[in-house]
Amino acid sequence: MKYDLTQISLIIATYNEEESIDYVLRELEDYNFFEIIIVDKNSIDRTLQIANSYNVKIINQLNKGWGSAVIQGFKYASGNYLTYMDADGSYNPKTIIEMFEKTKEYDFVCASRYKDNNISEDDTLIRSIGNKFFTFITNHFLNLKISDSLFFYPLIKKEDFEKINPKSLTFGLCVEIPYLLSLVNLTYVDILSLERKRYAGKSKVNAFTDGVKILIDIVKMYLRS
Repeated sequence: MKYDLTQISLIIATYNEEESIDYVLRELEDYNFFEIIIVDKNSIDRTLQIANSYNVKIINQLNKGWGSAVIQGFKYASGNYLTYMDADGSYNPKTIIEMFEKTKEYDFVCASRYKDNNISEDDTLIRSIGNKFFTFITNHFLNLKISDSLFFYPLIKKEDFEKINPKSLTFGLCVEIPYLLSLVNLTYVDILSLERKRYAGKSKVNAFTDGVKILIDIVKMYLRS
């Protein structure tokens, strides 16, 4: 039995994910998406060779930065709803079913690793502290009400995404998209999605340099508001 998610476009950003992409795409075969779009940043390993053996669309990332890959994928997608997953196997796809159910009550839904005081299996101490710090300043300065501002696992209507113009090319996009959606008076909620230990590969997030970029993006959002 496949889960019916035929209204949803799933975006996956990849860069040298040969150790995990097969695991991720094999797990997703249990879910009947409208489309799965891989935005690849010129991988030089077997990522694309493996991905091509599945029913996915592959596009080349045009600009630098994780945020630009997400924006490109969201703009390219043609499903009624948009969502995103990393390619390391840490995201649980069952959450998408729960998020889709919540769209009966809310305009968009965010997944959270920390809701109700839960933890991530893939966190280090530094990442855990950093995530809580950014969630605090996001809620305090941007008036969002979410429990995990840096876990980018949303479910958004395509038509609502087209109402906003996100610009962050960094992981600041995790904050910018829900922030911009909230500014156009869309209702939202976050639900628990326990982040699993990554199947393979190393995190591409640098706690210090990426943290500084995220902070700069949040300051820019605050000043614009």
